[in-house]
Amino acid sequence: MIDVFHWDRDGNVTRSDDYTSTPESGWVWVDLVDESMESIQEVGTAFSLDALSIEETMSENNLPLIEEQAGYVFLVLHGLAFGSGERLTTPEIDIFLGTNFLITIRDATTLSVDTIKQKIADGEETRAASPSELLASMALSASRRTAPLIVELQRQADKLEELALQADPNTIVQSHALRRDVILLRRALSPQYEVYRELSDAQHPTLTADARRRFNRVADAHMRALESLEAGRALLLSVLEIYRGAVADQTNEIMRVLTVFSAILLPLTLVAGLWGMNFLMIPGSEVENGFWWLAGVMAATALGLWLYFARRGFIGAPRLRDIPKAVGLGLFTLGTAPIRVVAGGLKQLGRTGDSDS
Repeated sequence: MIDVFHWDRDGNVTRSDDYTSTPESGWVWVDLVDESMESIQEVGTAFSLDALSIEETMSENNLPLIEEQAGYVFLVLHGLAFGSGERLTTPEIDIFLGTNFLITIRDATTLSVDTIKQKIADGEETRAASPSELLASMALSASRRTAPLIVELQRQADKLEELALQADPNTIVQSHALRRDVILLRRALSPQYEVYRELSDAQHPTLTADARRRFNRVADAHMRALESLEAGRALLLSVLEIYRGAVADQTNEIMRVLTVFSAILLPLTLVAGLWGMNFLMIPGSEVENGFWWLAGVMAATALGLWLYFARRGFIGAPRLRDIPKAVGLGLFTLGTAPIRVVAGGLKQLGRTGDSDS
């Protein structure tokens, strides 16, 4: 699909299928969506574009770049879209920016350009006085889509941190998927920031002062986005460390419980082994209710070992005197201060009563 928009010198916009004619003192925007190489070459010939640049538009996975040619600027930028399976993608958009023309070559997933088209249809984008200002409006529209996406990535990273603390097995899969999106965004935004910074400083005749100011805003937005992505990448790395630590703690807890049970069963196994030997003269074998006496001794031994391990803190909940160490910052001491004051007062009254008696 080829969409053509004509601006006259008064700022009026008309839409047509003819990209070969430009209004006097006006300019034209040609938007090619999912077009073949033949159509792109025809448009390139009509606007005297470099053949190598035209061939570059058919290459996939080009990094953002800017090339100044005679009479125009060739740009490769990336937008944001969601592909199959709601996975984040950064579709490429190739741009030829001249003094009286703007040519965009893209696929249908580049939504920021469609947003500008809708504004033109609603009469909101007729204020663009030059092709560079229209391109700057597209860049601003794309940067506005980046901010909420990064906020969502940060929200998901915070959610993953909670899962990591619970040692949820889904943490690894979701962390790697989110990390892929962060890397993908950084790979697109980092060189693109350099392109927008160069556009804001360039003195090419195709760029107006207003367009350079807008590109400067876009570059600042990209810088903030890159800083947020860097922080998000560090958070995802910490999430994996937290998950590994939580899994290690769970494993240690399981091993500790199993060790305690083994230690409890060890003396019971010894007793059962001694009194289960195939001999006639075993001490206590002729005692009435000897089996129940032996079972009682084994039960008492098991209970005693359990209480011993619990008192040592090997199993069970933490002891009260250990809570301040876990809470930290004196919060436990501060919270229990009123209770200790009342308890101390009652104890003092009790001592006074004893001395009076």
